[in-house]
Amino acid sequence: MSTLHERINAGSAAEVIPWLNCLFYGPPGAGKTYLAATAQDHPATSPVLVLDVEGGTATLRHRPDIMVVRIKQIGDLVKVHSEILKAVESGDPDAPKTTVVDSLTELQKLDMNDIMRALIQQHTDRDPDVPSQREWGKSSNHVRQIVRKFRDLPTNVIFTALDKTDVNMDTGSTRTLPNLPGKLAGEVPGFLDVVGYLHTDIEKGKIERRLQVQPTARVTAKDRLGVLGQVMVNPTIPTMWDLLHTNGAKKGKS
Repeated sequence: MSTLHERINAGSAAEVIPWLNCLFYGPPGAGKTYLAATAQDHPATSPVLVLDVEGGTATLRHRPDIMVVRIKQIGDLVKVHSEILKAVESGDPDAPKTTVVDSLTELQKLDMNDIMRALIQQHTDRDPDVPSQREWGKSSNHVRQIVRKFRDLPTNVIFTALDKTDVNMDTGSTRTLPNLPGKLAGEVPGFLDVVGYLHTDIEKGKIERRLQVQPTARVTAKDRLGVLGQVMVNPTIPTMWDLLHTNGAKKGKS
C-alpha cells in the first residue's frame, strides 16, 4: 500500500523550494534590474529572460547574453508565460532558469491602461484618466493573478518594483513598501519567499548597494528562507543561491 506522502505527493521543505522567487523594490537607479541580471552569472540560475515592462533594459546593454522581451500590453505577458512553460516542460535548451518581470509598478499601470481602453470603447463618456473603484479592483485582481502564475513557473522568478513611502496621518510615522496601489502593496510581498528593499549608501567614499531582507517598523521586507541575514551588501543572485543551498541544506539537516 502506498504511503500518505506518496498519495498526496508530499515532500520535505527542502524539496518544495527548488527555485528562488523574489521581489526587489527600491528607488529608481538603485540597481534592481542589475541585481536580477546577475542570475546569468551562475549555472543554476542561467539563462535569464527579462520581461521588460518599463523600458529600462539600457541597464543591461553590457549583457548581450541575456534574453529580453519588451512587454507592451498584458496580452504579451500572457503569451510569454505560456511559451516559457512549454519550453521548460519540453526541455528546450533556450528555456530560462530565471524569469524577471521588470517591473510590477509599470505592469499595473499597463494593465490599467488596457482596462480603461476597453472601457472607453463601450462608454465613450468616461474619462480615460479617471478609473473608478471597479477598475481599480479589476486591475488589482489581474496583478495578483499574474504574480501567482509567474511565481508558480518551474523557474527562478524575480519581480522588481519602485518604492513608495506611506505616512500614518495619526502618528506621523512612515513606512517604505513596494509602489503598488491600495492593498496590493501589502498583499504581493506575501506571495513571495524573499522581499528585499534595495537602496544605495556611500561607505568610505564608495557607493554600496544594500538589500534589506528583514522587516522593521519602517520597511517592508522578508526572508522566508531564513538564510540571507538582515542586510546584504552588494548582493548578487549567485550569492543568494549559494546561501540557500548551503545554509539552507544545513538547516534542513538540523
